[in-house]
Amino acid sequence: MTEQTRVNKNTSKPSPREFFGALDGFRGALALLIAVYHTSWLSRINSTEFLNNGQVLVDLFFVFSGFLMFLLYSGKLNTSRQGFDFIKRRIARIYPLHFFMLMLFVLFQAMRVVSHKIGLSVVEPGEIMPFTPQSPETLASFLANLTLTQSLGFFDSLTYNPPAWTVSVEFYTYFVFLGMMAFFPPKTRLHFGIIAILIGTLYFRLSQLKPNMDFHYDYGFWRCLAGFYAGVLSAWMYRGVKPKIDTVKSRMPFHILEVFTLAVIYLFIVNFTGRLQFTFAPLAILFVITFAIGRGGISGFMSTKIMLYLGKISYSIYLVHVLISIGFTVLSERILPGVLGENWNSTGYGGDLVLLPYLGLVIFVSHFTYKYVERPGQKAILSYRGSNLVRSWIGKPPLPAP
Repeated sequence: MTEQTRVNKNTSKPSPREFFGALDGFRGALALLIAVYHTSWLSRINSTEFLNNGQVLVDLFFVFSGFLMFLLYSGKLNTSRQGFDFIKRRIARIYPLHFFMLMLFVLFQAMRVVSHKIGLSVVEPGEIMPFTPQSPETLASFLANLTLTQSLGFFDSLTYNPPAWTVSVEFYTYFVFLGMMAFFPPKTRLHFGIIAILIGTLYFRLSQLKPNMDFHYDYGFWRCLAGFYAGVLSAWMYRGVKPKIDTVKSRMPFHILEVFTLAVIYLFIVNFTGRLQFTFAPLAILFVITFAIGRGGISGFMSTKIMLYLGKISYSIYLVHVLISIGFTVLSERILPGVLGENWNSTGYGGDLVLLPYLGLVIFVSHFTYKYVERPGQKAILSYRGSNLVRSWIGKPPLPAP
C-alpha cells in the first residue's frame, strides 16, 4: 500500500490513502463489460445470461465511489471552504468529459438530420428524428444535460449520451454525502446501523416501483444513493477488519476469498433476475472489501500495469463507448452483410470477432480523451479562482493557485 496524496488541513484535499490497485483494475474491466453490454449487433458474448442480466454491474461503480469518498474525505468536510473544494473537485473530475461527449452527441444528432435532408438516408419505420417534440434530444434535454439534471425524473427517457445518466445522479449524490459529512458525520456502530437500515429500506421501496434494476432516468438518483451508501458502509467495515487482516501472513485465505466472491457474484447475476436483483448490495459490499484487501492472486492480476491503465481511463471508456458502438452497429448490420453476405453473422461468431476491433477502438479513443479532455479539463477547473476576477476589478493581486 502506498500514499497517493498529502493532507492539506485547510481544504478538502483527500487524506493520505491506501492504493487500491485491484479496485482500479476492476473499474477498467467493468467499464469494458458495460461497453460490450451496450452493443446491439448479434454476438454470442453479449447474448450470454451474465451480460443480459448485467444491469447491476453499473451499481458496483456507485459502491466504489461511496467507498473511496468516505475513506478519502472522512473528517475533511467540516467547513464551507472544504465543502466548496470538495464539490469543485468533483466537477473537475466528471464535467469536462461529460461536456465534450455531449457536444459530440449534439453534432451526431445534427448529422442525422442533415443526412435525411439531403437524401443520404431514409427515415426508418418508428424512427424519431432528433430536435423534434417527440424526440428525447431537444433543447430542454440539452439544457438538462448541461446542468446534470437529465436523470432526476424530469424526462421519460435517456437523452443524448445514455451512460451519462450515472454522471447526473452521482453528482447530486455528492451533495447528500457532503451534507451528511458536514452536519451528521457517522462515527458509531449505531450510525452505520441506521445507514444499513436506510439502504435496505430504499432498495425495498425501489423493488416495489420497478421490476428489476434496469432503470435510470426516473428513479436513478435513488438507485445511485443506495449504492453509494452501500460503499460508505463497506468503507466503515473495511476499516474495522483491516487491523485483523494485517495480522494474517498466509495469502491462501485471500486467494480462496477472491475466487469465492467472484463465483458468488457471477451466480447471482446469472440466476437472480427480476426483483431479486435488489438484493445485490451485500454482495457488492463483499466484492469491494475483498478486493480492497487485495492480497489474492486475482488482485495481483488486476493490479498489473495494463489493468491499472484501463482503470485510469475507465471514465473515458464508459462515456465514449456508445458513440463508437453506434458506428459498429452500422458496420455490422448494413455494411458487412453487403460485403460478406447476409448470413455472415448467422451464428454470432462473426459478431464476436467484431467486438475485438470495437473494444480496441474504444480503448484507443479513451486514451486520447483521457489525455486531451479529462486531464486538461480537470486541471483548468482546479486552477480556476473565480475570486481573482473580483480582485482584479478592485486592483488587488490574484490569489495563488491551490
